[in-house]
Amino acid sequence: MSKEFLTSTMEDYLEVVFNLEQEVKAVRVKDIAGRLRVKLPTVTSMLTTLVRKGLINHEKYEYVELTREGLELATEVNRRHEILRRFFTDILKIDASQADADACKIEHAISPASLEALVRFMEFIENCPRGGAGWLEYFSEYCRHGRSNDRCLEHMKKFMENYGAKSKSIEEKQGGQMTRPLSELSPGEKGKIAKVTGTGPAHRRILDMGVVPGAIVEVERVAPLGDPMEIKIKGYHLSLRKDEVAHVYVEALL
Repeated sequence: MSKEFLTSTMEDYLEVVFNLEQEVKAVRVKDIAGRLRVKLPTVTSMLTTLVRKGLINHEKYEYVELTREGLELATEVNRRHEILRRFFTDILKIDASQADADACKIEHAISPASLEALVRFMEFIENCPRGGAGWLEYFSEYCRHGRSNDRCLEHMKKFMENYGAKSKSIEEKQGGQMTRPLSELSPGEKGKIAKVTGTGPAHRRILDMGVVPGAIVEVERVAPLGDPMEIKIKGYHLSLRKDEVAHVYVEALL
């Protein structure tokens, strides 16, 4: 089903069911009503509409679950929400509750092109040697206290020191030495995907998940023996099996 056939309210319901499915074993009508702060008859009416559209499965007095198509749409809505929320909290340093509320409003209207541009902008800020966490901390300081020539000079000197060290490190790793298997990254480390090897359905599955050359990947957790590896890429949280990780090579990001 095309997104054009969904209203913002329908998307909200799909997202709520999606999130509840991550939290509880079985989603009930009263769970949805509580999360959205609406009355039970209102929820029942919307669920009837979503059942008719083939997006959820629900019988009277039974649990609610997303269909395959409903899950795909809900996953995309949730992805938009998480990207926007992270932009507001991590980049603009907006209060988490306000950021969550604003993301919920904007997620229904933002275009795919604008969303991907936002993702690339966030990746650039986080990974460019002239950006990074320190740069964002300076932005927070600016929001709180305004511009200070003394502080600006201090930050510039510190930046030049760090920039020189990073430049030297990059030069030492030229000649292909920066490319290494994704499996070698530890939790918290990031890399830029250089290539994805392999052929057939397994190769296509990896690419379909957004694990493509040029994308920035961050390792979140590695299970014992390296299987599975949990990563974050383009706003998604993915779990890759050991045999899938073996086909992904990255360039280390400093």
